[in-house]
Amino acid sequence: MSLAKLKKTHVIIIGSVLCLIAAVALFFLMIKPQQEAYRAAKERYDKASVLGNQTAENQAIEDLNKAMNEVQLAQAQLDTQMRRRMPDLSFARRDIGMLQLWQEQIKTLGPLLENFARDRNVKVIFSGFDIPAPPSNPNDPIFDQDVIVFQLGNITVVGDFKRVMDNVRRWNNCRRLVMVGPPQLAGVSPNLSATYALKCYIFPAAKGGPKIPMAGGQQVAQQPGM
Repeated sequence: MSLAKLKKTHVIIIGSVLCLIAAVALFFLMIKPQQEAYRAAKERYDKASVLGNQTAENQAIEDLNKAMNEVQLAQAQLDTQMRRRMPDLSFARRDIGMLQLWQEQIKTLGPLLENFARDRNVKVIFSGFDIPAPPSNPNDPIFDQDVIVFQLGNITVVGDFKRVMDNVRRWNNCRRLVMVGPPQLAGVSPNLSATYALKCYIFPAAKGGPKIPMAGGQQVAQQPGM
């Protein structure tokens, strides 16, 4: 069946699956609005304190405490996700961080993702993931990024509707943070196929520290980031 012929319920289910997976990635942005809410509450408290308005100050204290609790909760949830899904990468020491990234890209990430992609409940069609070679320059701009993103390419799975949707959803259990793109559906269940793109996000514990002087006391010119 084509996407146009899917029942409304099926479309809702597909949308829910994608929202769930998107939420995992967007969770890493969740703490930002909480921090902004805390700063706004702190500003209101500071103003109320200066004006000596006890009623406004009491309300500001209540808002500040609430915002502080929400920041702490969001940070705790974020820390849990980071421990679960992130490799041990810190670029504070660029030379050591570069070796850690080599280890991740060459020995860990590809095999981990390819093994996870092999789902025995559906027929899986893909030709490996497109993971670029790691940088050989410790002063590469990639070490100054808050997040490293790998566009992995597409994968196709074939099976009945439930198993295909279960396959999309199971990426939430991967030991790396993977975003699943909207699936393109074709065929008829139990031979329904879904083709979707995968994107992997890696958040280093620390961005790049001081640049490392290269041969002759010069730093290697930076190349465009990945």
